[in-house]
Amino acid sequence: MDKIHIIEECLMELRLSTSIRSIYGLIRHLYWTIWVIVLLPSVSLAEALFIAEAHHRAEHPSIKIATGDHYSPFIDDKLPNGGWSVSIVQRVLEKLSVQAEIIYLPWDRALKWTNEGQIFGSFPFVYSPQRAETLLFSKPINHVPVYMYVAQNSEFSTLESLTTKRLCFPYDYALSSLEKDIVNKYAMTINRVKDGTGCIKHVLKGWSDAGLINSYIDISKLSAVQDEEQMIKVFAQQLALVPLHFVISKQGKDSQLWIDKFDQALAQIDSNGERAIIDNQYRKLLN
Repeated sequence: MDKIHIIEECLMELRLSTSIRSIYGLIRHLYWTIWVIVLLPSVSLAEALFIAEAHHRAEHPSIKIATGDHYSPFIDDKLPNGGWSVSIVQRVLEKLSVQAEIIYLPWDRALKWTNEGQIFGSFPFVYSPQRAETLLFSKPINHVPVYMYVAQNSEFSTLESLTTKRLCFPYDYALSSLEKDIVNKYAMTINRVKDGTGCIKHVLKGWSDAGLINSYIDISKLSAVQDEEQMIKVFAQQLALVPLHFVISKQGKDSQLWIDKFDQALAQIDSNGERAIIDNQYRKLLN
């Protein structure tokens, strides 16, 4: 088999097996394959591809990370790349030359598997002191603008009128320190239900008095609202801007060094304008 034919087969093999690689990675992989064939003519094509693939993996490690099933617009299969947070995390990992497989899990399982080392990391999560006992948190990848809502036909016309009332929160959602400040400020009692949709239904049925919502949500499209005769009313005052993070276990090898590198790459896409492009893309889609 002549070398031109071998190179053509290498290209075909790479096209089939490197759909998630960058163009740069593809060229590097091809370079090492050709280098092995030219300098080690006794090796077969399969052996050459194996050696080149091993070298590529050494230069570009692969990890498995997890996120939850839905948290729009940060995790949303109806949005580009699966959501705002996914786009940012993917760009950061590209900067680090790290290939990642993203799997979707229940939120509590994503954290559990991260702590146990079954997956490398997960996102996007709010910080809490309890979580920080076992996890390292990146710099914020997104921020959630938080507002309070009530049933439109309720007696509550101001935030102050909700003092000592019942606030609904999903079971698997950890209150950030900023959200705890809201609860404490208005001396509210917390009711827990399955998820955010459940909270809206709880409020509409009068079982809770209020809930918290991020301002990127289009209320008119919420199934919980569409199924009811009444709507929810969102107060105009923003109560908090809650940061979301990428997290990894403290027990992992070189975990602090790794999260530091993640933060450096995140700062890099901040400074070179790439993050602003991603942010603006999603803001336009949501307006």
